[in-house]
Amino acid sequence: MKALRKTAPGIGHVELCEVPVPDIGPDDILMKVYAAGVCGSDLLIQEDRHFYRAPVTLGHEFSGVAWRVGKNVTRFKEGDKLIADIECAPGEWLGVTLDGAYAPYMRLPQHVAYRVGDHVALDHACLGEPIVATHHLIQERAQVKVGDDVVIVGPGPMGIMAVQYAKLCGARQVILIGLRSDEKRLGIGRLLGADHTLYSEDNPAEGVMELTGGKGAEFVLECSASQEGVQHAIDCARKAHEGPGGKGVVVFISLWGHKLTVNLDEVSLGQLDIRGSWSWNGRETWEHAVDLLNRGVFNLDPMITAHYDLAEWETAFANLRARQDVKALIHPNGRGWA
Repeated sequence: MKALRKTAPGIGHVELCEVPVPDIGPDDILMKVYAAGVCGSDLLIQEDRHFYRAPVTLGHEFSGVAWRVGKNVTRFKEGDKLIADIECAPGEWLGVTLDGAYAPYMRLPQHVAYRVGDHVALDHACLGEPIVATHHLIQERAQVKVGDDVVIVGPGPMGIMAVQYAKLCGARQVILIGLRSDEKRLGIGRLLGADHTLYSEDNPAEGVMELTGGKGAEFVLECSASQEGVQHAIDCARKAHEGPGGKGVVVFISLWGHKLTVNLDEVSLGQLDIRGSWSWNGRETWEHAVDLLNRGVFNLDPMITAHYDLAEWETAFANLRARQDVKALIHPNGRGWA
């Protein structure tokens, strides 16, 4: 079968290769891949700016169907719709250090697999990993509460998913910041619940202060992976120049892959709380995500802006890099069979 692999360390070295269908052990599932989401992390691996272990088949956002199960697999049967926690063990990540979903079939250890309902579209299920990461960002790291003002910097897949999640948590208003060239993405953000959108080029902190009565946002989520976005996040957060502080929280989920230069004076002077968000809290977070998928809480169709065959991977990567897509799905076995 053909698989999209990072074949060697360094910049580039991503190509379609002929590989065998994976063997499975008694505790494994052979999953037929329906969809694999193109993620910014894939681009970083291509650019040698993200951890990985080569050679490896890429693709860490995915959905599929249990095609064959090992003799010790008891929680799943052939035909089940599946997603999976990509962290199989410390430092062992599907699609990063272990073979992933940019291939017709992949091996899943049963302890990381989750079944979604038969009524859940596999295109939607493919967004399980972004939903998990957003749940961790909004609930487990930012802890957005009813009545909070929330600013989201960067209208990419994580930013737009965070718009919906912040509204679900009862945010008073959600303000989404992006470039003028991001107008398509900003429009999707408005469709999915953003109360206001601001342009990065137009001093968005000024707009945020006007919209929040001069106080700034209780929570700012930096999802742009840009130096300017980091500065916007700091500038838009609610400051507490006197007293106990703790009024404004900035959460970074981006990976930059290089050093940044930003002015941190207002972090100290404004007593801001800076947090990072990466990964998730294991099974608890994934069970939340499966429940949200099964209940159809999110409007996911507007986020899925393109579908590609595996042979079209270069176009898919290029369009994400050019910010033409929000979430693009690659279908190694084509569409419509499940």
